[in-house]
Amino acid sequence: MVSTSSSLMKSFTTKPTAQKEEVESTGIARAFQRFEGGFPCYPGEPHLMDLSPAHEGFLFQRPMKVGSTTMVGVVLRLAHSRSPWLKDDKKRGRKCKNRAMHGSALSMEYDKRDRSKSFLFSLLRHPTKRIISEFFHFYVGTHNVEPTDKNFLSYVTMIKNQHKYVNDLRLKNYTEKISKLSLLNSFLEMNGFATEADYRRAANKNTENGRRLKWLRDEYMEYGTSEPNMTEVVRDIVNGYDFLAVTERMDESLVVMQMLLNLTTKEILYTHSRGSGTFSNGPRERPCIFIPRSFVTPGMQKYFESDEWQRVIRGDLLLYKAANESLDRTIEALGPKEFQRNLQALKQGLKLAEDNCKGGRVVTLCNEGGEAIPFVNNTCYIWGEACDHECINELDIAHLEIQSPPPVQQIAAMQLLQKEKAFLKRRGRTGGDALGG
Repeated sequence: MVSTSSSLMKSFTTKPTAQKEEVESTGIARAFQRFEGGFPCYPGEPHLMDLSPAHEGFLFQRPMKVGSTTMVGVVLRLAHSRSPWLKDDKKRGRKCKNRAMHGSALSMEYDKRDRSKSFLFSLLRHPTKRIISEFFHFYVGTHNVEPTDKNFLSYVTMIKNQHKYVNDLRLKNYTEKISKLSLLNSFLEMNGFATEADYRRAANKNTENGRRLKWLRDEYMEYGTSEPNMTEVVRDIVNGYDFLAVTERMDESLVVMQMLLNLTTKEILYTHSRGSGTFSNGPRERPCIFIPRSFVTPGMQKYFESDEWQRVIRGDLLLYKAANESLDRTIEALGPKEFQRNLQALKQGLKLAEDNCKGGRVVTLCNEGGEAIPFVNNTCYIWGEACDHECINELDIAHLEIQSPPPVQQIAAMQLLQKEKAFLKRRGRTGGDALGG
């Protein structure tokens, strides 16, 4: 691989592509179903971005660098607007239970969720585009590492990047009943290593074979085999989620989610406020970091075309393709004409949102010069999330709405609140503490 120079840099665009024409049938995709009962609003926490496990509510399994800030904005606005407790119990400030932090689905116990009381979804971007974005954001932007081919290779070949989506989204622990020591000993024996030290000496060499050994060990420890059947793993994921959105088809994905949950167009609006070429929140010692624009050198492109990289992303690429195909199938099942009407309404609403939110209405954690803005002076719900909620919430786009959300879940939530109040009143407590604790 060659070192980066200005003559080798070229723009890496991420224009939406005609995924429907490109994607071959995976044999895994399915049409996602409308969620019975409407939006799953259940008593949540008074604070946002909770990391504790959740078995009910609006659950966004959030991968790294997939354009998830847009989706988080939708999640947080829904958690507020659909909550009957915000008006009734201002002190506690309960929102609809939601999750929108990075982490694995298994750590959040989504495998134990009540499917009748939760809507679990995720967002996927082409895995090669995702790793490019992550490299430039975290390695180059956050840590000031030079974007040379050598540094790039060092980053993308980290063990954490193998099956990134699959490991984050999977809902099964394939080695739950096998001890880690048994797995390790079995792996060492199968690959001809007398001790773990022998394996480490071979794996720590920065060669293709050394990297391959690390990936084989990682797969074996996670799946009980060095050649896991990714078709079955991806099928488990597709069947275990209520919806899989696609970054390159964000508007289409939002409209499909709108129809699955019977949301309004206003509830899925967003604005473009953060991306490459701007400042974003960073570590404590550098609260604002500049996100450099991504590019791909010939050396990087050569690696992306290699068998090694295709092996690293084979599970993620299969899942990405299945998500694209599932999006097409779901649009067909929901009705293409109704979908197109909602899509056109969204496009008109997005223009109104951009117009209403311009002129400094959206204030994030960093200004254009890279200086930190105190939280009390920004317009975000929390950190750098949903900073456009004020200018979107005040919009009146009733004339664009194609469908209105049924009050089923809102009514159910209010009934639950009234029952709790009545119970507490009988015990001599005030209704204001109904959801305290």
